Amino acid sequence: MNEPVDIRLIEGRQRAEDMRRLQAGEVTLEALQRENSNSFIWSAADILYVDLSPKGTEESWARIIENLQRNSESI
Repeated sequence: MNEPVDIRLIEGRQRAEDMRRLQAGEVTLEALQRENSNSFIWSAADILYVDLSPKGTEESWARIIENLQRNSESI
């Protein structure tokens, strides 16, 4: 899976499936709301996966921090 995922497309498909299930009587509105409150997909802005493994070296982080400080002073 090397291509970006279109979260809006996934949301649209999920909403369409939710409406179909609701109209077919497969699920109640309350049950659907409970399912959606436990959903991984809330909006396109949500982060679905976070990689917390350490990246970079001490030197690269020092450079990044220095650049951030320099840029924040110019704001």
